[in-house]
Amino acid sequence: MTKEKKGKIQMDEKRIQLLSKSPVSKAIFTMSIPMVMGMMIQLLYNLIDIYFIGKLEDQNQLAAANITTPLFMILMALSGIIGTGASSYISRCMGKSDYNKASKVLSSGITICISLGILCSIIGSIFISPIVHALGAVDETYSFALDYSLVLLLGAAIIMGNFALGQLLRSEGSALVSMMGMLIGTIANTILDPIFIFTLHMGIQGAAVATVLGNAFGLIYYIIFYVRDKSMIKFKFKNISFEKDIWREIFSIGIPSSTSQLLMGVAVMLCNNLAVSYGNNTVAGIGVASKIMTIGTYIFMGFAAGCQPLLGYNFGAKNYNRVQEIIKKGMLITSVIGTVLTILFGLFSNQIISFFTPLPDVISQGSFILLGLMWSLPVYGAQMVGAVTVQAMGKGKASFLLSIARQGLFYIPILFVFNSAFGLSGLIFAQPLADLLALLLTLVVLTTIMKKSRSLSFEMK
Repeated sequence: MTKEKKGKIQMDEKRIQLLSKSPVSKAIFTMSIPMVMGMMIQLLYNLIDIYFIGKLEDQNQLAAANITTPLFMILMALSGIIGTGASSYISRCMGKSDYNKASKVLSSGITICISLGILCSIIGSIFISPIVHALGAVDETYSFALDYSLVLLLGAAIIMGNFALGQLLRSEGSALVSMMGMLIGTIANTILDPIFIFTLHMGIQGAAVATVLGNAFGLIYYIIFYVRDKSMIKFKFKNISFEKDIWREIFSIGIPSSTSQLLMGVAVMLCNNLAVSYGNNTVAGIGVASKIMTIGTYIFMGFAAGCQPLLGYNFGAKNYNRVQEIIKKGMLITSVIGTVLTILFGLFSNQIISFFTPLPDVISQGSFILLGLMWSLPVYGAQMVGAVTVQAMGKGKASFLLSIARQGLFYIPILFVFNSAFGLSGLIFAQPLADLLALLLTLVVLTTIMKKSRSLSFEMK
């Protein structure tokens, strides 16, 4: 056995040890901190774009950046079908030591994702005008939203491939590699943004070009990692499979998870359409405040993504006590972080908004909106950990219920009722109420699943 191969085996054994036996708190932070750092890097994609677009001192372009956000979220949702579905199945296959099946899942998932991206580019380019109108663009923002949207759609395969491969690498415990890909992409985006926006005078369209190219650099890094045979789970063309169980597992978990992201995109689009009646300054303020809120969201996503392979592996191994401990500590950690962020946003909302735009009316509206949205943070992290737990367990029906609950069952109906009854205040406070209701539902679903799993395990013994 070569020294290199022996070292790789030892590394693989350490990963398995981390998933199965390390103290839970240590395992969560070991898996999650690189992911949180990676998600913070990913967050910079959005914040950097908003920062430089804000420097244009044009509320119409700032509003257009918010209007096009649902399109990016929809691309993420489609790639999440593969990224989340395949990652969940890969983790469970590893828990059963079935590495050949894991390779088939990986190889098939990557192929499906790139194919979906190409299809999005074709369909999106054909129907670009009605898409932009549906997003909520009006006369002042239409041309800016069109320019931004077209570039994103043409780069759909790159954006989706980069996002999905990062998730797939995390499923085997390669969180640091995933983070490095995000870092490379963000550095490229940071350098390219001012060049395309200001030097080449492309405005908001330049921000979209920089975003696509940043994703391209991250994607290339991941491809090189697989080509050099450094991953635990191998991509092989011969393992691209049409086996029904692989496709069923990917889509039965991936679709519910992506439905959540898709509904988030739809919800933002509906919110933007309602917000247009309050003026472009309000739409721009919502955009800035929402991007700032993603600081908390991305931290929670990092911890949830870090918990997912731990949960999937131990659930597959029927180590239910460890699964329960991971759930409790994951929820506690995210709730504490959410509470701290709520306090900070409450104290410094005006200063935070003004960092991204010098426009007084946008600052005023954005600060008010942030003070309302921030009440989601203490509960949203725990809800996200709970939802990811159900995905990792492979519970398709329960996962689907939770994926549609936050935005579909709760937020969208509350949004219309509150907006009609309370105006802009209702529009803003609809989300915190929806998040609280979603958390309560998640706790009920999780408790039911764990009781059934323990009962089944006992009967089998």
